[in-house]
Amino acid sequence: MARPRIPQPPDVVTLRVVRNPLTGRREITGSSVIGSAAPCTSLLTAGSRLGPAVRCLVRSGFPLIARVPGVLVFRRFR
Repeated sequence: MARPRIPQPPDVVTLRVVRNPLTGRREITGSSVIGSAAPCTSLLTAGSRLGPAVRCLVRSGFPLIARVPGVLVFRRFR
């Protein structure tokens, strides 16, 4: 008899962002990860540009599920 498989919980990444008034670019001011953000972990540091981090997350299967001013939330099911 086959053993029932326990599903993995989803990976969740939350990014806090702000627009830099000097450069006009959006930058990450903080992040939290529940589960794993691999292979994008190195791009989620405070002070990093938002664009490369978002592109990496979307390519890695993290769709954007919520957006409020200053906060982005991504979730991936494994």
